[in-house]
Amino acid sequence: MPSNRFRFFFPFLFALLIGACALPAGGLGLWPTPTPTLTPTATPSPTPTITPTPTPTPTPQPSGWLENGQRALFEGDWDAARAAFQQAQAQSADPAVLAAAQLGLGRADLYARHYAAALDAFRAVITAYPDTTAATDAYFYLAEAYQALERYTEAAKAYQAFLQHRPGYIDAYLYEWMGDNRFNAGDYNGAASAYQAALKASPPQDRIYGIKLGIARAHHMEGNLTTAIAEYQALYQADANGYRRALLDWYIGQAYTALHDPEHAHEAYLDAVNNYPAAYQSYLALTQLVKDGVPVDDLNRGLTDYFAGQYGVAVQAFDRYLNAQPGGSDTALYYKGLALRAMGNAAQATIAWQALIDGYPKSRFWDKAWEQKAYTEWAYLDLYDKATETLLAFVQAAPTHSRAAEFLFDAARVQVRAGNLARAAALWERVAREYPTSGYAFRSLYLAAITTHRLGNDETARGLLQEASAAAAKAENRAAAYLWLGKLRAAAGDSPGARNAWQLAAAADPTGYYSERARDLLAGRPPFAPPPAFHLTTNWAAERQQAAAWVRSRFELADSPADLLTPGHLASDPRFIRGSELWRLGRYEEAKAEFEALRTAVADSPADTFRLAEYFRQIGLYRSAVFAARHVLDLAGLDDAATLTAAPPYFAHLRFGTFYSDLVLPAAQAYDFHPLFLFAVLRQESLFEGFVHSSAGARGLMQLMPATAKEIYQQTGWPPDFTPDDLYRPKVSITYGAHYLARQRDYLKGDLYAALAAYNAGPGNAARWQQAAQGDPDLLLEIIPYGQTRDYIRRIYEAFVIYRNLYGTMPPG
Repeated sequence: MPSNRFRFFFPFLFALLIGACALPAGGLGLWPTPTPTLTPTATPSPTPTITPTPTPTPTPQPSGWLENGQRALFEGDWDAARAAFQQAQAQSADPAVLAAAQLGLGRADLYARHYAAALDAFRAVITAYPDTTAATDAYFYLAEAYQALERYTEAAKAYQAFLQHRPGYIDAYLYEWMGDNRFNAGDYNGAASAYQAALKASPPQDRIYGIKLGIARAHHMEGNLTTAIAEYQALYQADANGYRRALLDWYIGQAYTALHDPEHAHEAYLDAVNNYPAAYQSYLALTQLVKDGVPVDDLNRGLTDYFAGQYGVAVQAFDRYLNAQPGGSDTALYYKGLALRAMGNAAQATIAWQALIDGYPKSRFWDKAWEQKAYTEWAYLDLYDKATETLLAFVQAAPTHSRAAEFLFDAARVQVRAGNLARAAALWERVAREYPTSGYAFRSLYLAAITTHRLGNDETARGLLQEASAAAAKAENRAAAYLWLGKLRAAAGDSPGARNAWQLAAAADPTGYYSERARDLLAGRPPFAPPPAFHLTTNWAAERQQAAAWVRSRFELADSPADLLTPGHLASDPRFIRGSELWRLGRYEEAKAEFEALRTAVADSPADTFRLAEYFRQIGLYRSAVFAARHVLDLAGLDDAATLTAAPPYFAHLRFGTFYSDLVLPAAQAYDFHPLFLFAVLRQESLFEGFVHSSAGARGLMQLMPATAKEIYQQTGWPPDFTPDDLYRPKVSITYGAHYLARQRDYLKGDLYAALAAYNAGPGNAARWQQAAQGDPDLLLEIIPYGQTRDYIRRIYEAFVIYRNLYGTMPPG
């Protein structure tokens, strides 16, 4: 069943499509102000004078209340939405306004999971205002509510009614959703018919597989087994994705079983197990094969069990296979080790990998076995020196291997964890000497210098940094070496030498982290120093006019600047039509897929890419707007530094926008963060895309994990009836994100570097790194062993500086 999460109609599109007036800046101020659990620790920087955009008094006109309600829906504030729509109802007798307000009230109930009230509201719109646009849309949301209640037949009928009232926009999607609901209702013949209609309606390419699979499943459930098998096999041949093929094998096997043809069923199941062991359906197939007494190759059986998390039986299968093979098996040994470790038998796992290392020097798993053995020794067994010797033994055994420099680098990392800084520094220096052309050479020399500094030998550290700066091929690396040369010279009392080094760092990589950090050091500013005052006002009307004229001139286009400010011919593109309708209805992920397909198709056209950037900005698809704007600048040949000086300010304001300011400002005030800092974090986490979710399971604008969010809910009790899907509500995500970040900051005594490290990599890690850094934020950054976390802090710092430059008032320095 499709999720109902984050289907909130964005107000800018409301203005574009039904002619509403411009949305006022700011918000309604109707949401609860959260209270931090812990008293925030003030930052050491001067208290800024905050001059946020004032929150306007909502306009008394009904259209203004409708817009405020739409904005509240988009931001996930159901109470504010209800209040606004009720005001619109109270102040108007216009049937169109009354219908729109009633629809909005229904949607607020729908998203708040008050389904009975939502159904009543949508039915009331249809009954009382049958000739309005709102009545047509009410059928769509009626379907969504029925679907959430698992009233699938009624949902399918409501989608059908919406299609009848509004054909020609997203017909293929609607037929597909009708098919899904009819299938769930057990109407398999009706489902197949709906899916067939979806195919005839020219769906996007990326949805065709799912629709065809729906047809096959419907035929299967209807009892048309021979037809279903043929359709499954056609899908199998057309798609090389192993997970999909395993799923199809499972369905084929089930169909043959229903036809009382176990031979062909087992053939399908064996194909899944033997060729796609990582798929869950392969484990289901294995279970059926074992139940039926069908012999299965023990290697593939072990692999399938391993990927399904059945580690004990996987080890048994691998042992049977190894005992039956005179020459053994490198694959069985490698995965046996992984399974043993997953079971808690880390020491036995290292024995399996050692057998692979000794017996299979030409195996594709050979280097991986060394790696897993060393990792297990230090991470699971606390045998740091033994892990180091394992890595060094690899380098000795295969000094020309492509991973030799990496393993030598990792050996130094393990020694840092063991607390042996002197040996770590020596090993890093060895990497630079023995593998000077490797990708690890600069980082190793750089870390050798940092580690030598931690040991108190700054003279040697300076020599290593000078060597590193001379050898650095990347501007970022040169800036890093100069930054630390300046710090060491400053520590030695050489102020002129420090300033000279920082000036070199600042010039090396403009807009890069180390250059910006050096610039702050030259100005005597602490990390993340806020401006004395700031403003969030952007004159989009004027700036987009200027930007359109620049694009026309820069690329010598025949289009007039005015032509570039509308979608133009793109409005007739099916992807644009479908995307706009899906976005209007709150189907954001499907809308984004359509728009991104269009953006990719016009990537060679600066005019069309600019048109899309502006359209995406207006409707609130900010992530795609940022990418489109950046691509225009790429086509113009402008790097990051040049975009801030040689391009119109429109591009910088779009790429570093203050979107969701009416949520960010109160959250910043409640949790004692500077708003520009929160904007930088928000941008890094999601690029202002509220419906984004990561492969790790993080959700929403501030990319919080559900488990973390549940803890916050237990502490705050807000919002009522919280579920993890509430993280897709911008209001909840920003409030929870600020709450969690403030908790890390307070726990770490006001240290924003450590707080960001905790937000990204956990408070335990951050506390350990902070203790080792002894109050030096630059040292804390370099101590962090995870490149992802270092990059996370650096990118936020870079973005913060740009926000400060764009929106702040800074004194000379």
